[in-house]
Amino acid sequence: MPITTVILDFDGTLASSLEGIWTCMCETLAHYNFTEPSLQQVRATIGLTLEASMHQLTGVRCEEVLTSEVVKFYRALHTTKAAPLMRLFEGAIPALAELRTRNIFTLLVSNKGRAGLHQLITQLEIANYIDIILSAEDVTFRKPDARLYTEHIAPLRSAPNFQTLVVGDTETDILFAKNANLLSCWATYGYGDEQRCKALSPDFELQSLTDLPALITNFTK
Repeated sequence: MPITTVILDFDGTLASSLEGIWTCMCETLAHYNFTEPSLQQVRATIGLTLEASMHQLTGVRCEEVLTSEVVKFYRALHTTKAAPLMRLFEGAIPALAELRTRNIFTLLVSNKGRAGLHQLITQLEIANYIDIILSAEDVTFRKPDARLYTEHIAPLRSAPNFQTLVVGDTETDILFAKNANLLSCWATYGYGDEQRCKALSPDFELQSLTDLPALITNFTK
């Protein structure tokens, strides 16, 4: 049976965003007197919720009440500091256009805030290729919780699980697919830890977005 639905991650899957995220994280944590993280430390948090990222980068010293304030500060910075540094990965537009041509229902699911995510989608000119956009503020459950699919995605699209492909670059994306009994595709060019991602045995590996249409075609065969 053909793949009829694709659920795409944003950071590290569609867009190269690490530099922008790192810039905002450094300024945010310094503002609250936390140690500025290294690029690799920030890279290790890609795929986590922003709250979980803050806890990991501060050694859980960012208390719950303060976390909300820190997240708000970060998201305000993101608009002006991170967004200009964001770039689509090579092959993103042709791949998205091909999905549209094939009438494949395409969702973008991200742990980013709503305003920042929509700003980037407009800036990168990909809005016309996405059917549904779900930010961290649009859902109750987040990746890798299977209820993100059962409660928020499945009601929007009545496609069988075995015809739904999750494409993402971190173990969070692969675990989400596994937990929800969906097909998983690891974007190897992104920010995920190779050893941890491979250990989860994703159904497919994607070396470039350019290869996504062919991957879907070959599966259909």
